[in-house]
Amino acid sequence: MYEYTTPDFWIISGNKAIRIILIILVASIFLKVLNLIVSRVFFPNFSHTAFRFDEKRARTFSQLFQSIARYIIYFFAIILILQEFHIDTTSLIAGAGIIGLAVGIGAQSLIRDFVTGFFVILEDQYAVGDYVVIGDMAGIVEEIGFRVTKLRDGNGVLHIIPHGAITRISNHTRGHMVATVNVSVSYQADIDKVLALLNNACSEIEQAMPEVLEGPKVVGVVDLRPGEVIIRITAKTVPLQQTKVETALRYKIKLLFDDAAIPLPTTSLIR
Repeated sequence: MYEYTTPDFWIISGNKAIRIILIILVASIFLKVLNLIVSRVFFPNFSHTAFRFDEKRARTFSQLFQSIARYIIYFFAIILILQEFHIDTTSLIAGAGIIGLAVGIGAQSLIRDFVTGFFVILEDQYAVGDYVVIGDMAGIVEEIGFRVTKLRDGNGVLHIIPHGAITRISNHTRGHMVATVNVSVSYQADIDKVLALLNNACSEIEQAMPEVLEGPKVVGVVDLRPGEVIIRITAKTVPLQQTKVETALRYKIKLLFDDAAIPLPTTSLIR
């Protein structure tokens, strides 16, 4: 054992520090290279590979594989650094395996998280960027791992949901959504005139809004209530844009009804 005041001690310590720095640098380079490879595999804009994914699914797989690569590289870097301090990593790995096995026997919920997460990813139930409702929580999916999903709600709160706790998923981002506007008019109103005004409103919104995929169209009179007639308008929209289309329809209908002096019930107007 060299004393810390001797030249040999400082030479050995310097060499060890240089090797540790090199291990960290090489690990960082490997991590960047693997991240670049993953990006080139899953994102067609940066690749000529035969693999093709939609943008959200590509982001999901990209984050997942980058996370796995990061853990593997960190693990090997830590092992190499420990070896520089002459720590027996073989016995350490074996001991960690025994402890992990013991913990795994009693960690059925952890296993359930991994199994459920595997099927969530395999079946593409949702992807990064989707707006989903999981149980009593709703928000945008920010990250999907094998064990948990990270969901950020409308207030900016990040929810971390174990996959084993997921029993029901409602995905609001797959396929089209339906915008629905119920218009209430008085029994004294000229229904034919009202329907003509509503059709004009639908035509203008259809031409003005690219968020509309089909329609809007006037379904017709759907209910007769005390003091009011209910007329419904529906439209197919791109995901998460139905509220915007409904708001635009209500605004246009209000302007047209004001110009035409259409009598409205006093209890309820346009919903």
